Amino acid sequence: MAPPGGTTLINYNFCTRSVFLFVPTYFLTLLVTSTLLISTPKGSLTRYASLPIIAYLCLRIFNYGAATFPHNVVGLIDWAGSAYNVFLISSTLLQLEGIDSTDPVISKPVNGRPPGYFTRLWRGLSYCVNVRGINTPYQIKNVPAFDSKRPGWEITKEDEVKFLGINRENLFWRHPQDGSITGDEMGYRIAVTSLMWSILIPLSVNLQYTFLSILAVSTGVSEPKNWPPPFGSPKDSYTLRLFWGKFWHQTLRWHFSKPAQFITRKIFQLPKTGLIQRYVNTYGVFLISGIWHAGQSWLMLRSQGPEIQQAGWNRELFFFTAMATGIMIEDGVQWLFRSQKVRNGEEKEGLVVWKRAVGYIWVWGFLVLVAPFIDYPKFRARLATFLPAHPLIILDPEWKN
Repeated sequence: MAPPGGTTLINYNFCTRSVFLFVPTYFLTLLVTSTLLISTPKGSLTRYASLPIIAYLCLRIFNYGAATFPHNVVGLIDWAGSAYNVFLISSTLLQLEGIDSTDPVISKPVNGRPPGYFTRLWRGLSYCVNVRGINTPYQIKNVPAFDSKRPGWEITKEDEVKFLGINRENLFWRHPQDGSITGDEMGYRIAVTSLMWSILIPLSVNLQYTFLSILAVSTGVSEPKNWPPPFGSPKDSYTLRLFWGKFWHQTLRWHFSKPAQFITRKIFQLPKTGLIQRYVNTYGVFLISGIWHAGQSWLMLRSQGPEIQQAGWNRELFFFTAMATGIMIEDGVQWLFRSQKVRNGEEKEGLVVWKRAVGYIWVWGFLVLVAPFIDYPKFRARLATFLPAHPLIILDPEWKN
């Protein structure tokens, strides 16, 4: 059953006082973070004392963003919710990683001389927008190459325009509506899951990522080589761990994983290795992600009433903790499989292909099972996108933006 037809109009409420406060407040928060990075040492009490100030600025970012961007538009409300990310980025850089003026990126000489204050400040700002730590000592794992056919190739200024397009390898899968699951409904679910997770979400993330990369590069805060594609190849999505670890976008990973590691190692005092640490950390990362996405749903479903809002919050938390549980399950199955003395070096090509096929069915079958929990409420709410036409119009011509 397709979502009901009708029209959802986007009220671009940009010509307000709030939009002129959102941008400078956002920049001020990053500027405060950058100033602390270059002027205070790692572990400084000043850094910890600044947390309430940064938290207050992030609250203002959220309030101005919520008053500026339409709540009913998938993608645009992310800008208001980005206040959550800004706070995590700042705390990751200042407290959890403890980057300071001795960092090799910030202290890199200029023409054989130590960098000046404003050069270091600018480099501190580049850390704030370099959310994956590209070309720094903190670069996250599994960063996609600019060109999968030319490993090691890096983009240059001349390639910038060509780079700032949509990577054709970046497209894959998502989902819509509750109720009893009939044969037709399952077919529809599979079709919409494929369409949403392969087009709408990657396209939305890519468009925002491209806009930010243009802004960062054109202002000189960052370089093109620090903006590789946000998504990996869908060919790597044959396990849930690889889906989230190599294929799906990584723009939130650094400042989600560092707080989770802090909780695991500093608060729970778990060792750096071991199964307990590994899965507590996994659940921590997905819980932090779930809270961010739950807040997003809370805003988008505001017009549907408090019960729908609460249901949207709970469903987001369920979805992301279910993903962590799915990773545990597949790790257990793989361990059992390996325990039967089937080693990678002994596997035949046919067996590898068979395992990949089963893996793809498992991953996308799991998505078809749990993704409706978070997507159906948004479809019922008739949420628009900032795209010219809603992608579901392919399956239902009556669905209009």
